[in-house]
Amino acid sequence: MRRVVFLAVDDEFAGLMQQYLYAAHHDWVVASVISSSLLHRKNNVAAALFLVRRSGCMYRAQMVKMKILRRLVQAGPVVTPTSLARKYGVEIYRTRDINSEESLAKLRSWKPDLIISTNFSQYVGKKAREVAAHGAWNLHKSYLPQYRGMAPNFHALLEGARSVGATLHMLAKGFDTGDILAQVEVPVENGNSVYDLNRRTADAGGRLLAEFLERFDPANVRVTPQPPGEWRSYSYPTRADLRAFRARGCRF
Repeated sequence: MRRVVFLAVDDEFAGLMQQYLYAAHHDWVVASVISSSLLHRKNNVAAALFLVRRSGCMYRAQMVKMKILRRLVQAGPVVTPTSLARKYGVEIYRTRDINSEESLAKLRSWKPDLIISTNFSQYVGKKAREVAAHGAWNLHKSYLPQYRGMAPNFHALLEGARSVGATLHMLAKGFDTGDILAQVEVPVENGNSVYDLNRRTADAGGRLLAEFLERFDPANVRVTPQPPGEWRSYSYPTRADLRAFRARGCRF
């Protein structure tokens, strides 16, 4: 048995990333940590103001529109980390800071073998990364080292990428820089939107995670260092990025 603690924001993409492990081995999941902050080291008001200043009101409006349309067109309830945890009787813990002494104590109380971040909005510091017996991992919606950081599928469409992907990697200092455990490539199809790619990469990543854990042997785990070089780390889109995105005919 593996003792897994998930870290996530409570959205459908994190739900897609987690659902396959729950379906196959829900008894492995001992806790679900939900971030109650939109951005690392910012309260929700400060986070909203930051996004408006950087990306403009249009970006925020598109995010809201995406969620509304999803509810209208998607059949059945949206699967989220919270709904999965409640379905399988897994403890839910909410935190604004995973690196606080309270959160660290909570992590230690579960005695996890693995801590796995899936669409988490906070930076996981060294003390938190070292709690689990076999380490801390992250499931990122890109084919690393390409599109490290925020909004990878937005930037992939903006730059005309032909493929995207999902990467399971070790959590390390920095963002999306750790050694790679497994990857899967996802082709960009004609007419794909940001939402389409977010769902497809999250789903592919969720399958990858469940399959990797099935065969995971801590004594023989093999990792691949990310290739050296000046790989860009992306942030939220700027207003100029959004103008270029619209000019290319891309869709949210």
